[in-house]
Amino acid sequence: MNPSCSQGNRDLLPNRPSPPNGDEEGNYDVAGLGTILVDQQVFLDTYPALDTKTEVTSYRFQVGGPVPTALVLLSRFGKTCQFAGRWGKDTFGELIESDLRRERVHFDDASCARADSTGFAQVWVDRATASRTIAFARSRTEIDATEIDERRYSRCRLLHLDGWSSGAAIKAAERVKQNGGHVFLDAGSPKPGLSDLLPLVDIVNAPERFASLYFATKNTDEAARRLLELGVKTVIFTHGTGGAVLYNSAGRIEQPAFPVAAVDTTGAGDVFCGGFLYALLESWTPGDSLKFAAATAALKCKQIGNREALPTLGDVMDLMNR
Repeated sequence: MNPSCSQGNRDLLPNRPSPPNGDEEGNYDVAGLGTILVDQQVFLDTYPALDTKTEVTSYRFQVGGPVPTALVLLSRFGKTCQFAGRWGKDTFGELIESDLRRERVHFDDASCARADSTGFAQVWVDRATASRTIAFARSRTEIDATEIDERRYSRCRLLHLDGWSSGAAIKAAERVKQNGGHVFLDAGSPKPGLSDLLPLVDIVNAPERFASLYFATKNTDEAARRLLELGVKTVIFTHGTGGAVLYNSAGRIEQPAFPVAAVDTTGAGDVFCGGFLYALLESWTPGDSLKFAAATAALKCKQIGNREALPTLGDVMDLMNR
């Protein structure tokens, strides 16, 4: 199966020539705004019982966050990206800046590095099951709407959000949509200001728990219907090993999960979003876009980490076409 350029996605993301490099005038394929932090991944043979001890088999530091992880994937796949977030002028902040520069994700260090400290997370990974448990502390400083430089969002094709810094997200979304771009929301959980942001969102991707948290229903079909009624054009609910379902005005598309031997599921949802965004930029059909996203996330789970585990574009296409 080869992904095709259908009318469905071509309407959503009209083709525009992409410059070889982004710039301060907003010439980017994707602009991202959201949380960024440093993960300390701790690997265990098994989780300890409460009030007991267990030995760490290995550990590592990596840059995490839903939006920056997706942007790094997109950059590796040849798209131009910029990111706005918050971190401090500390050791973790230096790690973040080094990572973004290495991955060619543009950022304005004068506006980003304004927090008192950099957010971090402890990620405990059970090697036996590849499941993970996370405890985190975000930067307490959010981006204010007054700090949004509208030039940086004037010509990007897609805006990728995680729902944090809602005032800034709304202003950036308004600017992007005024200039013909579209807004994608990775709604891991309801954030403050979500009801004001949703009317500006074209595509929502969410785990199934979002239905219960925001709409008080376990029925994702019902939750998707309500999001579509709010004006969202495309809704995706992910169900882990149960795959994903896409909803739009044409109906419902199911995508089974690709069977893989998972060793680390951390960041799989972030990578799923990055894969879907790439397919949108390529003007593929909704079905092919969903399949590409599922394949990208599955391949990430076969390896450890947010960077070393990112698959190549060729590997994703090979898995899709099997």
